[in-house]
Amino acid sequence: MKKKLIACIVAGTCAVGLATGLGYYVNTAPDVPDFVKVEASYKSSDLFLVDRKGQPLQQWRQDMSKRSFLWVKYKDISPELISAVLLSEDRNFQSHHGVDWKALAASAYQRSFKDSSRGGSTISMQLLKLLHPRKDLWQGVSGKIRQIVAVSFLESRWSKEQILEAYLNLVGFRGEARGVSAAVWNMYGQTPRDVSRLDATLLAVLIRSPNADAKQWAQRACWQAPDLCAAFESRIRHANNLKMNTSNEALHLAQRISREGQRGLVQTTLDRELQNYIQEQITGQIRKLKEQNVNDAAVLVIENATGEVWAYVGGSGGDLSSAPYVDGVQALRQAGSTLKPFLYATAFEKNLLHAESWIEDSAVDIVFDRGVYKPQNHDRQFYGWVMVKTALGSSLNVPAVKVFKLLNDDSFWSKLKNLNFKNLEDPEHYGPALALGVADVTLEDLTLAYRSLARDGYFGPMKWQADEVLSSAQSVFTPESAKEVRKILSENQNRALGFGLDSALALSGAAVKTGTSKDMRDNWCVGMNERFTVGVWVGNFGGEPMWNVMGVTGAAPIWKKTMMWLQEHYPSEEIKLAESNHTSVSKPQTYPGARILYPQDGMILALDPGIPAANQKMPLLVENSQHRDLYWQINENEKIKATDSYLWSPSVGRHRFSLFEGEKKLGEVSVLVK
Repeated sequence: MKKKLIACIVAGTCAVGLATGLGYYVNTAPDVPDFVKVEASYKSSDLFLVDRKGQPLQQWRQDMSKRSFLWVKYKDISPELISAVLLSEDRNFQSHHGVDWKALAASAYQRSFKDSSRGGSTISMQLLKLLHPRKDLWQGVSGKIRQIVAVSFLESRWSKEQILEAYLNLVGFRGEARGVSAAVWNMYGQTPRDVSRLDATLLAVLIRSPNADAKQWAQRACWQAPDLCAAFESRIRHANNLKMNTSNEALHLAQRISREGQRGLVQTTLDRELQNYIQEQITGQIRKLKEQNVNDAAVLVIENATGEVWAYVGGSGGDLSSAPYVDGVQALRQAGSTLKPFLYATAFEKNLLHAESWIEDSAVDIVFDRGVYKPQNHDRQFYGWVMVKTALGSSLNVPAVKVFKLLNDDSFWSKLKNLNFKNLEDPEHYGPALALGVADVTLEDLTLAYRSLARDGYFGPMKWQADEVLSSAQSVFTPESAKEVRKILSENQNRALGFGLDSALALSGAAVKTGTSKDMRDNWCVGMNERFTVGVWVGNFGGEPMWNVMGVTGAAPIWKKTMMWLQEHYPSEEIKLAESNHTSVSKPQTYPGARILYPQDGMILALDPGIPAANQKMPLLVENSQHRDLYWQINENEKIKATDSYLWSPSVGRHRFSLFEGEKKLGEVSVLVK
């Protein structure tokens, strides 16, 4: 009875009854949304990143329930595909007004008398179901009438091109593929613009039978295009065997943007060519260091003036790394010596030191609340009196700790906070070891901090989206202190003591600093030229130590090749250096006067009750290269001639040792004996 009633309606023989109930169906028909709103509400299952020139970088899937790509405009769909879909689904699409009455009547007849499942829905009617997927809206006779009413509204408000465009972007083709873009890419690795008649036919017949097996699929295609029948079988095998070759050149940035909730197309500030070049350099360097237990690396490149990220490589890749989805740009790692430039900049700003001040590099015990700290250089050697520029350029540890003690406040820690190092503990947590970089930092924070040195002390955020607006920069260091540090880090002779003159850091027009954390778990190399700041980290995401790999041999080669590539492709001026008020002449790196070698200031000695007091002695050592007439004054009363070595008998209490030449005091240290 129901089948006959449907036939009656579509044939027009029940016109009186239809007219009577029309008002009800008009009121219950679903709203027809504006085309613009439908397009705007469309959500891609994937995130698509393109570089600053629009070239594809990364495709990152976000929705696992379906596969739909970017919305495709009508003009960007192959005419062959449009023709094939119309031939398969709605041959009279251009001439009807939403309902093909002849096809609908034929469908009703087939359903009523031949028990066929042939459908009579036009593309416009199918689109309604895609826009309103509730099945109860369209079921039965009332549902069919409601559909006819609604489709008349659709056709009166939308153009034919808009209807086809929306339909082809929303309809399912095969499996999880929704929309023409995902279907074409999944099966042929193409864009909708490039589809041939052969592939268009195969795609079109899938709309009606998305789950057809290969034989049924070929049969349906042959019915529609007999002249192409011979080619369908092999093309179907190709479609079934295709492995999607999605863009995969900015994985970690895509992960990051996806976590922030963005979908669809995002134009980044990255340079695809640079991104790929850096990935190649990382791969080569990691393979070279594989036998020294090195697996991971990350690189960040920021343009100084704009804050735009030109390269964001978060890892070494799946075949090299045991944790390919860990983002090395955001991972917390120990900073090592990379914080020293900010320590010295703080001291310069306070006018406590300048580049050619003298500072002593010798064994020292630093006493603080948590115990005694004994800093050493990485080569276990001490170099005596050196200039500040040599101490920083060659990354000597004892001078850095002495500068920290010279500050005698939390100003260095405060500068790091102002540079937006996000994971700093309270100053007391680190003590003087903060000077040697025991704090955990990210490559992102470190590279941005170095960018502030390139910008004369002004700190600002970075951006990786072309349309992002950045907040204004904040002054952290004076231009003079930032320039002085830049000058020190750009002069190769300042590094000679620690690294030689022919290291990977020797690059004209660039300022650079390396760092290596405790037990060689982290390598860093961060530096800048006039236009770009480049940060590199090398290590293991699992935290395992590397074997005999320092910053200059691990991270620095990647940094240098990256900087050379940038200079070749985007030449910049020589880095602007400070005009120092201090005469920069070649001076011998030996201290010009006399000094106290031992004891060190702040030392704590403990008497051993098991040893006779007469046998417990402490040497008083001096350096006296010019054989001056010197003497010790102990506790402001006892005077002793200063020889190369004098053995002093300690007693419980605090003692002060002053070194004099005549009436001139050359130095003083304090020792506590327990």
